[in-house]
Amino acid sequence: MAFRRISDWLSFSAVLFETTGLILACSTFALQATSTEQPPEFNVKPGTNVFFAYGDARFTDPAACEFSDQRYRTALVERMANSADKPDFLIVTGDVVLTGDNDDDWRVFERETKALKKAKIPIFPVLGNHDVRGASGQSKFMRHFDELKSHEELKTQAWYSINYGNAEFLMLDSQSQYNEDSPQGEWLRKKLKSVPEELAFLFVVLHHPLVTHASRMPFLFRCNGRHAKPARGHDVEGAEKRLKFLLNDFYKTRPGVRVVVISGHNHNYERYMVDGITYIVTGGGGATPYRISRHRTDFYNESGPTYHYCTFTIQGDVLQGAMYKINFTAGNTRVEEKDHFKLIAAESTP
Repeated sequence: MAFRRISDWLSFSAVLFETTGLILACSTFALQATSTEQPPEFNVKPGTNVFFAYGDARFTDPAACEFSDQRYRTALVERMANSADKPDFLIVTGDVVLTGDNDDDWRVFERETKALKKAKIPIFPVLGNHDVRGASGQSKFMRHFDELKSHEELKTQAWYSINYGNAEFLMLDSQSQYNEDSPQGEWLRKKLKSVPEELAFLFVVLHHPLVTHASRMPFLFRCNGRHAKPARGHDVEGAEKRLKFLLNDFYKTRPGVRVVVISGHNHNYERYMVDGITYIVTGGGGATPYRISRHRTDFYNESGPTYHYCTFTIQGDVLQGAMYKINFTAGNTRVEEKDHFKLIAAESTP
């Protein structure tokens, strides 16, 4: 089994020790592959001018409630698939399944997302650290998305772009490097340099967050009648800290372009604006919740788990975003809008 980051190996080792009593004595780290293929560029014609985003469902055996809650997974899928605002596409911020090379997990994914396929909603995902677990994780990941599976280059270099009206999406692989001399880093810098000044919105989508207030205090819960292993959030890693500097430099050269970074990894919802850039963490797709250190001045400051999905509507130079939280109350599914924001391109101030 190959891991892209040391933190992923440490996390998986802990899980393996907890569940099997085995200790991993060594690990194999995957080298970043090189390819002469150019990353694919998808063109999506705006129809409803709406797209959705969510992540960290971690589809797996419904009995494995210590990793993911099937009730919320399926409720969120049904809600998105049957929304009155039919999206032009769905963005997924990674950790689609619990273990990328586990065929059983992918069968659960296929079974539990039938409603999305029936609704004919295109899905554009980015890789999460769980998705690349195992030698064939990334390859199997690409085979399960109709929009990606015909692009063989994505099995080794999993970044690509989407053009959508007056918006562009840079879909990054946060398991790979962003350094200037790396394949993804070189591609990313070329894409940023080529962004036209008249573009209204630039979305940068990846799994690992660039800004998060995740707490290291464990989230304690019961699973199958017993106390499950405590779940703790993740800090911002060094690679993402450096990526944030790169985006800050870009924003200085294109102040009229509204930049929105959408990530997952921490299993909750967060929204911040830092140096003119909007950062959204949407990781409430079903995976075990993490605590967030909320502040009264945060855009969203409700405590506790936040299973949710996000909607985005672009009308001209105006972007409106919303977060819908799902709960089960007295046996009924309850969905509430819990956050809403508006961004206008070409404003002189945020």
